Amino acid sequence: MLENSLWLRYNPTKTIREVLARLYECSAVEIGDDERALYASLKRHLTKKEFRMVMMNEAGLSPEEIGSEVGLSGEELTKAQYKAYRKIRQDKIRLEVRASKVKEEADPEIEAE
Repeated sequence: MLENSLWLRYNPTKTIREVLARLYECSAVEIGDDERALYASLKRHLTKKEFRMVMMNEAGLSPEEIGSEVGLSGEELTKAQYKAYRKIRQDKIRLEVRASKVKEEADPEIEAE
């Protein structure tokens, strides 16, 4: 799984799948099962700063703690968080996350032949 990842450092109880399901307003069943693929997808589309802000925000850290970690404060932090969540909600990430679910379902059929 993601034993040494930043995600588990900040979110030991939440999975990426749960967070994405909440953001996309769908059930977790519609999101891929592979946490590594979901983590890689977010990491690929977000900057390091955006990724860290999202992880810390989902962990429930205060804006002051997040701001001190990423070097932003006040309105700058609010705008950066808005931009990061807007990126996550874009179709290209949404389709990639859901495509990983379709890919997982297609693989067993190929192996069965």
